[in-house]
Amino acid sequence: MSDPAPSPLPDRPRPPQAGGLRRRAVLHGALGLAASPALWGLGGRARAQSAALPFAGMNLSGLASNPYVENARIGTHYRDITEQHIEAAGDCPLFRLPATAHRFTRAQGWPLEEAYAAQVETVLDRLAAHGKLAILELHDYMRLPRKVATQSGYARNAAGQLVGPDGQVVPNPAAASVWAGVYELGAFGYIAHHDARDGLLRLYEHRVIGTAGCKLFNDGGLPDLWARIVQRFGGHPAIFGWGLMNEPYQGPERNADGSPFLMAPHWLKTAANTVERIARADRRHYIFVCGNEYASARRWPQVSLDLFDIPDPYGLVVYEAHNYLDNGGTGGGAWRQRDEAVHPDTGIEMVRPFVEALRAAGKRGFLGEHGYPEGNASAALATTRMLQYLQQHRVPSTQWCFGPGWPAGSALGMSTDLTPHTVRVKDNIAAVRPFFGARLSDYVPPQA
Repeated sequence: MSDPAPSPLPDRPRPPQAGGLRRRAVLHGALGLAASPALWGLGGRARAQSAALPFAGMNLSGLASNPYVENARIGTHYRDITEQHIEAAGDCPLFRLPATAHRFTRAQGWPLEEAYAAQVETVLDRLAAHGKLAILELHDYMRLPRKVATQSGYARNAAGQLVGPDGQVVPNPAAASVWAGVYELGAFGYIAHHDARDGLLRLYEHRVIGTAGCKLFNDGGLPDLWARIVQRFGGHPAIFGWGLMNEPYQGPERNADGSPFLMAPHWLKTAANTVERIARADRRHYIFVCGNEYASARRWPQVSLDLFDIPDPYGLVVYEAHNYLDNGGTGGGAWRQRDEAVHPDTGIEMVRPFVEALRAAGKRGFLGEHGYPEGNASAALATTRMLQYLQQHRVPSTQWCFGPGWPAGSALGMSTDLTPHTVRVKDNIAAVRPFFGARLSDYVPPQA
């Protein structure tokens, strides 16, 4: 995509699959569906537990957008999270803050990229000034982009469509046919980007973190990067915890012998090594570990139980699931039918397998993503009931997604920038907002 100006963020970011693309004035939307969140006292061991713990919050996106763009500029290819956005979020106490490993470092073992680290720190400073907390997380799906090919002769027409050298519209610039004779696509995910600054079309291949071809190329790559992030931000007053990696999933990758590359055991090993490395330096903040297959709450017993084997001698690990209600619980947040009727108990039934797995194993949990479209009253009710259920079992959550760059028509965006100084808060904040005042005495495993 060409980015002469800030481009809209995807409704529900998903990584690319093989062969193509895959995600001061404050105007408040109407509120409703009031809940009655209870308040609890104090308890716990981590630094993040030194006060009553927030139960509900939101994701706050912008810093992780378009990670593949070379020489990306904040404000054009990714977004600054301003005072206006934080003020518009009102009394939301906790934010899950997506960032990207691709901008944090140039190569394994290298220092953090200072320009990007400073941009992240600026956002954390703004959050701290408003008394907010953040889970700083890497939103990279356990894959980082590597440029593999470049072509010229492409341009945008008046309608914004990409046009090839033959004058024909190119619907999918990462398709194998576009790169025939230039680069042979393999068993990887791909994304292509046309850069208006030089007119070049670039193809990026997503390589699994911890494998050859990725800038973090072996088992030590992600732990080393997190050690540097923790060293830089561990003393910041806004930090509540560390989100190791967003939504690992089984992809098309192959081993050298042609057998499928299995993400689940690779993620288990990587997560365990990273937890151990962080805990060497920081025993004051929680460490959030996403489940497999896009952190599915519904499928947690089938795909993520092995993660409970991660050693946690200091009681820092919180297991993270995600859950979207669309298409009978299988839509993954695409919400292709914005007005889809959702049964009031759909959310409860979808997160119940995750909660029951936590209870059985004696583990803490967190619902890191959920969300629904503005105007869908049935989804709002189902979300309210789901949050009440999670509150009963002391499982905190953050809704996707607040922050800059969301177009007015996005399915899951919770805010829209009307002007540089005016943020409209959409009415799909209605279900979660009454829970912003809820506090938990501790993040402990659900009880029977």
